[in-house]
Amino acid sequence: MEAVVVLVFTHKAEPDAYERLSFRQCFKVLGNHPIRLVCPKGMDVSVYRAMAPDVAPDFIDPKWFGTVRDYNLLKVLPWLYRRYAGYEFMLTYELDAWVFRDELLYWCDQGWDYIGAPWFKGFYSCSPDSPVSGVGNSGFSLRRIPKVLDVLGKLRRDKLRNLLRDMVRCRRTLWDAAQALASARLFYDPFRGWIDSDDLFWSIVVKGQFPSFRIAPYEAARAFSFEANARRLYAECGEQLPFGCHKWAHLQPDFWRDHIPFSGE
Repeated sequence: MEAVVVLVFTHKAEPDAYERLSFRQCFKVLGNHPIRLVCPKGMDVSVYRAMAPDVAPDFIDPKWFGTVRDYNLLKVLPWLYRRYAGYEFMLTYELDAWVFRDELLYWCDQGWDYIGAPWFKGFYSCSPDSPVSGVGNSGFSLRRIPKVLDVLGKLRRDKLRNLLRDMVRCRRTLWDAAQALASARLFYDPFRGWIDSDDLFWSIVVKGQFPSFRIAPYEAARAFSFEANARRLYAECGEQLPFGCHKWAHLQPDFWRDHIPFSGE
């Protein structure tokens, strides 16, 4: 099994200037690792190939990029993780992320099943003194694939048991149960409020049900990535930049201009 694959998710054949900067930076810093461009089947990838001739597109059904909810649902479906089951980890890299240096194998060795930037109360509307509310931003995150598949398998078995009990109680047919199991949306219906944001699903729902699923603590997460409250996190880390960051062009851009070339302006 190989250590890690970098998945760059996009649905845009024409990335904007900031997204181009992010894409180039990904290949510049992480180019020694396998990188896959996960995008809708039929999308023209010529712009990406012009920037990184060796980029390997992984085409998937366009329905998973139809809405934000569909995209977040994609990232909790077992088949996505089985697709990359030859790797121990996947780094999800959206094109509003930035990576500063290649620490990827270091983070793979830290023993976490999921790690992303810290959250604060109020999320994107937080203030510099907002309390920490959790860890797990999905846009630049590292996930242990075997552990994710194990958790999703247990959830599926729990769902099957519940369907069988419901079938007996309500006289549902086997066809009804099979249809519910086959539908991704029905399968995850109990988590409907969380699937709108896959990172909340992993960091709250899964962590709550599976204590053995290791979410990185705040101190590790802030060294891994910044999102909201970047200036505060930078001070807490002794004025050291993290491995990467998310939403750098939209959250505290005045801070990031000192560390990222905003040549897209």
